[in-house]
Amino acid sequence: MNSDAPFDIIGMGSCTWDHLLMIPHMPEYGVNMRASQYLNQSGGLVASALVAATRLGAKTKIIARIGDDEEGEFIHRELERDKVDTSKLLVEARTHSHVSTVLVDSNTGERTIISRWATGSPIGLHEFTREEITSAKILLIDNITEGTLQAAKWANEAGMIVIFDPACTFDTAKELLPWVTVPIVPEQFANQWLPNQPVEETALALRGLGSLIAIVTLGERGCVVCSSEGMQTYPAFPVDVVDTTGAGDAFHGAFMYGLLQDWNIQRMTKFASAVGAMNCRFLGGRIGLPTRREVDNFIANSGMD
Repeated sequence: MNSDAPFDIIGMGSCTWDHLLMIPHMPEYGVNMRASQYLNQSGGLVASALVAATRLGAKTKIIARIGDDEEGEFIHRELERDKVDTSKLLVEARTHSHVSTVLVDSNTGERTIISRWATGSPIGLHEFTREEITSAKILLIDNITEGTLQAAKWANEAGMIVIFDPACTFDTAKELLPWVTVPIVPEQFANQWLPNQPVEETALALRGLGSLIAIVTLGERGCVVCSSEGMQTYPAFPVDVVDTTGAGDAFHGAFMYGLLQDWNIQRMTKFASAVGAMNCRFLGGRIGLPTRREVDNFIANSGMD
């Protein structure tokens, strides 16, 4: 990695305005229900991962698009507050930003997400340069577009680490995957790609496409990591779960921070797992994102150090 790069991480991908409601169970048709908690918060795979990394101490920048609406202003304001560089958070006139309503089951912390997709255009090739992409040590992307594919190629050619958190299926992402250094994919992605196969097969297949480290996250069951050191399974840290929203984003942000520190795989994975677990103790994807000191204390007191 380029030690002189002005940014540690550049992310290209989703940013949203989340409306979160804590409810006693998932709703039934025609039945009114009262929420015990309600929260407005900015979210999105890439955006929240960047916030997680920033809170730990990394220098981050987002390349994304929002609409010229109230929701876009909210997303921008929250990223600014969390010290993510927004100089390439582009506004498109007469378009809507991405909005999600997140229904969280108060008994389990699991959630259902209902989204109104953004209506703006994907980031085009004319809107960023090779120099902008290579001004960081790590590139994070969550989907495949003409822009993210080109960015991944430039980053890979420059020796950067390319992290992929798929918000799509394997069939959609397969053109991008050869340029990805570290795919960190959820179990759902693995099951869609290789149904009825153990997730270890997905990790091996991702390694076969050229990645250095391939990770499949399994929620409360931890994660599987495949690398030159072989296949390893890591448990999740036990916590009292309030809301699982953003746990994967927190894991991605923390794993990238570990890569920046040049930690070994075991330490990076434990650290990322701890951050993901800590984030589940609060409603929303960002309120529970910890500082480095808080993570170190959490691990030390967990009995899993």
